[in-house]
Amino acid sequence: MSSPAAAPSPMPLAAGTPRWRRVCTNVGIVAGTLLSASLAAGYSDTRLHGHRNGETIGDLTAAAFFVSLAVGAGLCWRFRSTAALLVTAVIACLPPLFLPTDSLPALIAMASVVVWHPDVRARIGVAAGATLATFAAVWRDSRGTRAGTSFWNSVEHPDGSPGTWAPMPLSQVALITLLLAAAFAGVALLRRSRRDVTREHTRATQAQHLAHQARTHAAEAQSRAQDLGRRLAEQDEREALAREVHDVLGHRLSILAMQANALEIEAQASDAPDLQERARQIRQGAAGSMTDLRSLLSILRHGPRADERPYELADIATLVTECIDAGTPVSSNVFVDQSSPLDPVVSRSAYRITTELLTNARKHSPGHLVRLHIHGNPRDGLVISTENPLGPGGPGVGSQSGLTSIGQRAHDLGGRFWAGPSPDGRTYTATAKLPWQLLR
Repeated sequence: MSSPAAAPSPMPLAAGTPRWRRVCTNVGIVAGTLLSASLAAGYSDTRLHGHRNGETIGDLTAAAFFVSLAVGAGLCWRFRSTAALLVTAVIACLPPLFLPTDSLPALIAMASVVVWHPDVRARIGVAAGATLATFAAVWRDSRGTRAGTSFWNSVEHPDGSPGTWAPMPLSQVALITLLLAAAFAGVALLRRSRRDVTREHTRATQAQHLAHQARTHAAEAQSRAQDLGRRLAEQDEREALAREVHDVLGHRLSILAMQANALEIEAQASDAPDLQERARQIRQGAAGSMTDLRSLLSILRHGPRADERPYELADIATLVTECIDAGTPVSSNVFVDQSSPLDPVVSRSAYRITTELLTNARKHSPGHLVRLHIHGNPRDGLVISTENPLGPGGPGVGSQSGLTSIGQRAHDLGGRFWAGPSPDGRTYTATAKLPWQLLR
């Protein structure tokens, strides 16, 4: 039984703010609280107990001083979460209501709530509490009517005139309170607006990035769809070609195999070993052609199999043996420098070109000797050449489709092909020159 997933921890409110800036802000808050608490303790102790500098302060004043420091230090944890921010703000507003201390921590907490808290009601409530705490602190301080007993009265009487001052009226206390609250709230609203602008800019940048990624993915998907459509069209073409080849050549090869089988049976009955061997070779050749045809049709329909090895230049010896068994004498001279590997595509094409050249020579000069020359090295490339006597009809007999196919195959590889009769008109030579490596 799987346990429920733990809820993700809330992100800090100022997660995007650099750490050094948060540290400097917290240090400034603690230092400012220490200064304001010291001033408030000095003025209130003189006002309450008449103590002078160097004398021991009263217990109430000392308690107010340390409570104010504790509240200022507690503000350093205000960015943990919205709940922590609200709790620290409420706590910061309480001491000035009951103790002779300053309201600076309450104003700082109010500014933090205005900047970072998402709930408008929380911002209004904390602002009201901080304003009330500031009013209480200013009013308490303004009750001092002698020098050294009131911060705000000493500001109003900077000359330090002796005697007793009149208590500050409530209207003036309210004005000072509103000015202080408005100053902190104005700075907080400015900071919030700048933060909102930065967030909107960041969101716009992220939206542009996501839109760019979406366009890129859409283009890739469209490219894949077009590629898939092209492959499907090619598959349909291969299917149609495979059906055509199967219908035309399959039927003829089947008939050829049946006729060769019948000829072999008749040769056995007439006790003609040579004719029987020739019929067997024809039947085996027809069977091999049927196997090659099935392999070709499979490649056309499904592509080459991973376990199927294509014919390569190394299979030339088998090809020559098959030609000799079929009754065509072949004199082969093959020399290939293997100090550098031959390109596999060139190797397969060389086998196909050699097959076409031998077929062409066998067709135009049946029963005559065909000379096959293959030589190659990495510097000069690969050269394949056949030479055979000209048939009775001379050159140009037939459709020349085989030679055209050889020329096209050599040209596709970046090679050359030429064919023609010798100057004396007695032999016919066909030569294909292929590169050793293809340009990638």
